[in-house]
Amino acid sequence: MAIGIVAEYNPFHNGHIRQLNWIKENFPNEKIIVVMTDKFSQRGELTITSFAKRKAIAKKYGVNKVLKLNFEQGVQAAHIFAQNAIKKLYKAGVDKIVFGSESNDIEQMIFIAKTLKKNQQNFDQIIRKYIRKEKLAYPKAFSCALQELTGKNFTMPNDILGFEYIKTIIFNDYNITPYSLERNIAFHSETTIDNYASASLLRNKLRNNESISQFSPMKIKHPRFIDKYYKKFIKILTNTNINKLKKVKLVSEGIENLLLKNANQPDYNSFVNACVSKRYTASRIKRIIAWILCKKW
Repeated sequence: MAIGIVAEYNPFHNGHIRQLNWIKENFPNEKIIVVMTDKFSQRGELTITSFAKRKAIAKKYGVNKVLKLNFEQGVQAAHIFAQNAIKKLYKAGVDKIVFGSESNDIEQMIFIAKTLKKNQQNFDQIIRKYIRKEKLAYPKAFSCALQELTGKNFTMPNDILGFEYIKTIIFNDYNITPYSLERNIAFHSETTIDNYASASLLRNKLRNNESISQFSPMKIKHPRFIDKYYKKFIKILTNTNINKLKKVKLVSEGIENLLLKNANQPDYNSFVNACVSKRYTASRIKRIIAWILCKKW
């Protein structure tokens, strides 16, 4: 059969090589299939380099096949992103997945996912309670509901995504066995350990024209950054009929008015920060920017 990985390789780095080597050592006869986002990341930012270049480096280091998550499948909230990615891997014949995890407690993730499946209606009602009464964004409402129902929750990015992968497997009865590999460096860490650095730190280094050769085999001459398209986004936003903006899948609850209200912000980060609230996360705002920028009405 085959082992699946959900990835962005944004950029591909030594931590990814470590994961691939672990798979080869533990499952030497298995094919490795990766499902990867295209031009935009799950959080709505431009990937640092093209899909083709990220695919090529992955295959160089042992990946047998790379599947593409298109824009609509990939630029989504964590639970939808996970559903689309795992479904694609399942259809490709994957019977195992491997993902990075901060807690590395896969048995607990499986137990909680099974608990949610048994109590799905109650769990959904608790989520709605936190959204309506506390005015929380969905990720925070989900976390609070999880804590209330099971006494557990996940706060670190890879644990959150890993749990969503497992939840998708459990809820759909997919014949896929999950394995986790403990991360040796924090997701957004600004520090390095030996030859390992977070993808976030590497992107910052590329932004500052610093070398990443110690931490990544990729050679990226012209890195891509979403903030360079901010003026184009504002032009599209302010020149598009509000009824058309409402057709964007991620736009609801009158959030189009919040976007227009902040259209005078001087740059991308200022715009995102101005729109963020208890109800709307930065990631959701960034995804909406991407959807509008790409005119996904």
